[in-house]
Amino acid sequence: MATDINHPKKTILIYGLTGMQLLNLNALAGKIGISCKPVSDHQTMLTVEQLLSGKDYPPMPEHPLIGKFALLSGFDGQEQLGTLLINQVASGVIKAVHTKHNNNWHFADLCSEIHKEHQIMKSGK
Repeated sequence: MATDINHPKKTILIYGLTGMQLLNLNALAGKIGISCKPVSDHQTMLTVEQLLSGKDYPPMPEHPLIGKFALLSGFDGQEQLGTLLINQVASGVIKAVHTKHNNNWHFADLCSEIHKEHQIMKSGK
């Protein structure tokens, strides 16, 4: 079953956080009804839709990413809430919002694109 972008559960797909950072994010998010789903190196070639579906997919070859990424899904204009949660536990996480446009992107490709955009914004170009 595909994720319904119009009525989704608030979910954060998170990559690059480990240990206490991930535990703290899960605890904070869980207190306010937000699901936090870590993305492993074996899952980065799945699409955003697949990752949000809740289904188990067989592990794929590792495709590690450089950096920390978060994709906010179902926040419906409350993305600042997700950003605040993430900023409480980790710095340097590049954040993006789930849309119909990026639903079928592979997570790795989406992260690569938002990393490029982030670099351009940081450089002031």
